[in-house]
Amino acid sequence: MILEDLNLQVRIKKLVHGGAGVGDVDGKKIFIPFSAPGDFCDVEIDADCGGYFEGRLIHLIEESSDRVIPKCPVFGKCGGCQWQHITYDAQLRCKRDILIESLQRIAKISSPNVMETMPSPRQWHYRNRMQLHVDSKGRVGFYRAKSKEVVEFEECFIADARLNEKLRISRGEFSKRDRGVSLRIEDGPSFLQINSGQNDQLKSKLVEWLSESEHGEVLELYAGAGNFTFDMAKVAGHVIASEIDIKAVEIARAEIFKKGISNIDFYAEPSEKTEHRIQGKVDAIVVDPPRRGCEGALKGMIRLSPRHIYYISCNPATLSRDVATLMKNGYELVRAMPVDMFPQTFHVEAMVQLTLLRPLL
Repeated sequence: MILEDLNLQVRIKKLVHGGAGVGDVDGKKIFIPFSAPGDFCDVEIDADCGGYFEGRLIHLIEESSDRVIPKCPVFGKCGGCQWQHITYDAQLRCKRDILIESLQRIAKISSPNVMETMPSPRQWHYRNRMQLHVDSKGRVGFYRAKSKEVVEFEECFIADARLNEKLRISRGEFSKRDRGVSLRIEDGPSFLQINSGQNDQLKSKLVEWLSESEHGEVLELYAGAGNFTFDMAKVAGHVIASEIDIKAVEIARAEIFKKGISNIDFYAEPSEKTEHRIQGKVDAIVVDPPRRGCEGALKGMIRLSPRHIYYISCNPATLSRDVATLMKNGYELVRAMPVDMFPQTFHVEAMVQLTLLRPLL
């Protein structure tokens, strides 16, 4: 197929992780950014990547019923958002579909029990921090997608209004810098969740799931500064938490001392080394790893063989990979819940519960 000046008409079937819509051309998938499920559109193929095409939307012949007018005037140029052009209900539906597809394709679960996506309390102005870039021309903004070009904006519609006000007041000062600018509502560590309201809902849901069974001893890996730890300690007999970031552990330990909490032990060490601290039986393990997943800690988790594992993830692919490993070692995926931590973007947070059916000998 000659790609030069090639225009085609494509029906968009779904959205995928990464944000693009997907259609078919000559039996191969084509990925079209800023399209919507149900769009019938003229597209241009930009690249033949072997097993798939990459293209761009030229003209909408039929618009999807899920389409809305984006709020942001630089949407499509700025790389911060990918889904402002579709309704919020459609975003939630697509995120659930993405998690289902990942569990089916990678974990080989034919019909995973995936709940409806937990909506964010705020669809707009939810971010409590943002990282801005400054270029040689003094422009302050976010990078264009797949580029180092800085796109300026007057207001970021997913950032808290207080951050926009800080930017408005200090834009002139920022434009003279030769490095990026980190804006926060309050000073605090970088590992705190960006969407505070949704983070509170997620913590409540985790506690609800934990409360359905009795948990005497809970092991928490990748614990950060105790985002989940302190809530879990209210319903668990004892929590052993580990985190490799010493600063985060110091923050957590200071909070433990301040509140006089006696059923939390916090350790500064890699999560894959914490299993040796468990002397007896552990009832549950809770993990919230980085995007790469918890592959390094899985061996120890399987050896401890807790009755329940609660896995919180920001990456459906590595989550599904790790779920597949746990299932091969006697666990069953009980339920999965997508969580919309980042409205107007393709990012999918998720929490799953696995239960031990049969310890492997």
